[in-house]
Amino acid sequence: MTQRNNRPVPFVTATAKGGAILAGAAIVLLVVVMLAEAMLRYVFSYPLGWNVSAVERLLMPAAVFFSLPWLYVHGGHVTADLVYERLAPSVRRFARVLTVVLIVVAAALLVIAGGREAWESFRLGDVPPPGSSDVAVPTWVWQGIQPLGALALLAVVLVDAGRFIRDEEVTP
Repeated sequence: MTQRNNRPVPFVTATAKGGAILAGAAIVLLVVVMLAEAMLRYVFSYPLGWNVSAVERLLMPAAVFFSLPWLYVHGGHVTADLVYERLAPSVRRFARVLTVVLIVVAAALLVIAGGREAWESFRLGDVPPPGSSDVAVPTWVWQGIQPLGALALLAVVLVDAGRFIRDEEVTP
């Protein structure tokens, strides 16, 4: 019996690694911003003011959405192995096909909805009001995180669907 190469194609691996790097950088920046805020607020009585906006609009979404391809490739998501392992092979295959379809539909909807919102903000030149506690970046920048992360997931799933449906474990 010939053993199949179960390594993902380079595009899948590179996209997953790139997303993980961006998500990791967002988490590091989140920690730095929160530590700076705490130090400036409690030591110098000079709060940043924009830190909550930066964390909730830029850094947390980046950590979540940019990590999606890596989570897919490495199986870092919730699975129901206890049930799945007891299914007949034909039912397992159906479950894998259904999984791919559901991921593709969900990711496509996130790309479309998020992309429309980001495009509309870009088109209108939407920015936070001067002097507000919002992070001073155009609105489309943080709104673009969701569709970019979802697009990366969509691309990875579409390229990797054949391997996934064959039920091959990933060897990154």
